[in-house]
Amino acid sequence: MKRLVVLVIFTLLAVMATQARACVGKVLYIGVTNSPNDQLLAEMISVLVTERTGTSVKILTFKTGAEIYNAVRHGQVGLIIENTDHGLELVKRPREANAKTAFEIVKREHRKTFNLVWLEPLGTLTGNGSSQLVAPVISLEILGNLPALPKLINKLTGIVNDNNYSRMVKMVKAEDKPNKLAREYLKAKKLI
Repeated sequence: MKRLVVLVIFTLLAVMATQARACVGKVLYIGVTNSPNDQLLAEMISVLVTERTGTSVKILTFKTGAEIYNAVRHGQVGLIIENTDHGLELVKRPREANAKTAFEIVKREHRKTFNLVWLEPLGTLTGNGSSQLVAPVISLEILGNLPALPKLINKLTGIVNDNNYSRMVKMVKAEDKPNKLAREYLKAKKLI
């Protein structure tokens, strides 16, 4: 029995080490708009990925969603932050009242239309009279190159609904550094 436990622990450690090494030396480009919310989420993903895998992460800021999707099409960006309302609009589907249904639709349609995979939602954002789920969306190419990435990024699932999150977005709006805030938050949550 003791031997079996040691063998299981050794196997798990070997698998985790292999997954971590699979990301080292690669570069992940995250495309976002200049909104405080997008900037903060991108920094959280950037810090988490860099600290936990050794992958270099570069955040590219675009003026519009159309510019981001153009960069995705040309392979310049491998991960974006998206919400279900905009995602539905892009695939010419009506706005959906049920957030889970909206998420399932955009998840399916973005994979077919854009070769993009929606990861677990980071939470629900409310604004302009509607609520939408926000999630990291990754290209199939990056998924193939960095297969351990979704499992790591999914550790941020629900982060937008954390009570401290809205306070941090206000701090970013007030010119505080999103990288610093992201790092402090991830350390406090013991994610890095």
